[in-house]
Amino acid sequence: MPPRSCAAFLSSNVFWVVAPVEDVRKSADATDGGRLTKNERKWARIGVLVAVFVFWLVATCLQPWHLFDKGPYTTDFYDAQARSLVHGHLDVPANVAGIEGFEIDGRTQIYFGIGPAIMRLPLSGISNVFDRRLSLLSELLALSVLGLAAARLLKRAKSLVANAPEGAAWWFGAFAVVATLGTPLLYFSSRALVYHEAELWGAAAGLAGLDLVIRWWRVPTRRHLIEAVALATFALSCRPSAGAGPALALGLFGLGIAWKGQWKRSLVVLVAAVIPFLGFALVNWLRFRSVSDVPLPVQVFSKSNTVRQAALASNNGSLFGLKFVPTNVARYFSPFAFQWDEFFPFVTWPAKATVIGNARFDAIDQTGSILTSAPLLFVFGLVGAWWTIVRHKIRQWSVIALSSIVATTSTLTFGYLAHRYLADLVPVVVVLAAPGVWIVARTAKAWRQWIRRTVVVAMTLLFAFGFWNQLGLAISTRAFSILPSESGARSFVELQYSINDLFLGGTGPAVIVSQDGQFPSGVAPGTIVIMGHCDAVYRTDGYGWSPLERRIGGPFAYRLSGFFGAGEQTILSNPEWAVRASRTEDLVVFRWDYGSGIVEESAPVKMANNGPSTIDIVFDPYTDFGHDGRVVVNGTSVVGAPVSNSSGSVVNPNWTETEVPASFCEKLQARQ
Repeated sequence: MPPRSCAAFLSSNVFWVVAPVEDVRKSADATDGGRLTKNERKWARIGVLVAVFVFWLVATCLQPWHLFDKGPYTTDFYDAQARSLVHGHLDVPANVAGIEGFEIDGRTQIYFGIGPAIMRLPLSGISNVFDRRLSLLSELLALSVLGLAAARLLKRAKSLVANAPEGAAWWFGAFAVVATLGTPLLYFSSRALVYHEAELWGAAAGLAGLDLVIRWWRVPTRRHLIEAVALATFALSCRPSAGAGPALALGLFGLGIAWKGQWKRSLVVLVAAVIPFLGFALVNWLRFRSVSDVPLPVQVFSKSNTVRQAALASNNGSLFGLKFVPTNVARYFSPFAFQWDEFFPFVTWPAKATVIGNARFDAIDQTGSILTSAPLLFVFGLVGAWWTIVRHKIRQWSVIALSSIVATTSTLTFGYLAHRYLADLVPVVVVLAAPGVWIVARTAKAWRQWIRRTVVVAMTLLFAFGFWNQLGLAISTRAFSILPSESGARSFVELQYSINDLFLGGTGPAVIVSQDGQFPSGVAPGTIVIMGHCDAVYRTDGYGWSPLERRIGGPFAYRLSGFFGAGEQTILSNPEWAVRASRTEDLVVFRWDYGSGIVEESAPVKMANNGPSTIDIVFDPYTDFGHDGRVVVNGTSVVGAPVSNSSGSVVNPNWTETEVPASFCEKLQARQ
């Protein structure tokens, strides 16, 4: 008898996976099979809508009509990837990838999964009209997927907890709200970026995939298995550290079936579990010629950043290792990873994490913990973890809990500590919290009324703390940390002063004058430094310094007005560099020449040609990457270079220089 093909083998043996379907269906229906009732589904959707609306309002600064505004750098990564997929390749334009690109065989690759790019195929796959305009919408969709998956898992956990109370339908809506707005996911409303979008979809698809795996296990139909595998593949293609959970759960269930001696059935399930990993490995191989590794040493950013180079050198060219686990665990699970602030929003980042051992991190960023970001879910999760380990006998919930935990291994072994990586832990706490809710509710039936009320108040306060903590960090991060604008940061500080004057008696932060141009060390977050005679104003968040104001006409900022000629002209020059511009009809290209023939060139910028144009050229000698000069047109930076200004700079005599008083600095001085 000739050997059968793999497809023929799987087709003929799917029976062993799905049978006896009718008997299982009847058993599942008797316990609701984890399906939400009509009323429960209604409340779950209401909870999701509330979460989406709040996230939307925060992300757009209470201006929801800005949903499709053009986003900053990285928000077109998935758009470019979608068009690449349509054209049959994975590489993207180098000018899109920028510092996140990898130069592989003369082409530029990015390391972000293709899952969110696939969803963009109907729009960005055929046009660039939507470039940089879909990230926030994508994040809102991911949030809704995660909220609904959380509600469904809460229902599935109910059937496993002995003597679980009936519960009210609104509980499922409340759980959806807590799983979204009461977790680090709310922090992503700070700004739409590819990093936040990838994290949200990894957590959302990972959690939804675990829900489908449990559904298949309870009702093992062919359709349920195919849908579970499909979503597991999608989750892994979004973000492996959160999305690997469903595929791992399928594998564990397959091993459990093999333990029972059902070899044919277990083989089909194990093959199904491998499919998502094969898909991930294929994409990674096509990009980097490796089934799992990302060649960080050849990344554009790695080539220019000495800190990254030092981290890679001390870790054998990788940023993963067990040496990073103690520091990551200590911070990500710290109950003290937050700090109160006297200024609105009254919470701020904790002190920088202390490295444990001799690990050399690539970066230790502003980071809270899962305890301070999702305190209510974490408490329920502790109860659920006890039940999963001690009381859960049939072990199906143990499988998805263990899978979600194992999936976070790469997060805990990564030599880059950042708040956004807490999203990888969200599926874990949601899965563990779901049975915890029913156990607490069951136990509460025996409590006295005043105890129940006290516990309800405590739970409300825990959620409120987690919500406000993440909301406050999102607001302040948008103002001061992630791609901040001077005007935006300055306006936020003025808002803080106004609230402080109105409610707290008008006290102000420490304001220090630096005549030598140096920042003080060991100062509290929120401290403001005035450079020279109001030449510039900087503020620290405890991790770094960001500008609030640079006096136009001072050494850090020029405002120049003039006409762009037909040929190339020099606008501002220095012995070390020169800013040049050339016009073609109504488009102007800016060039910054520096070093030994290095040129940074802007994309064509549309400028009016019926009168003089005004541009700003600003300098920041205090960035994390060294000196920085930028050309700013209509509030948008169009080109920059790693240069500093000096007294030898010369303005083109055909251009007019304008001086503007530093009004914010003068207000600060008046408050002293």
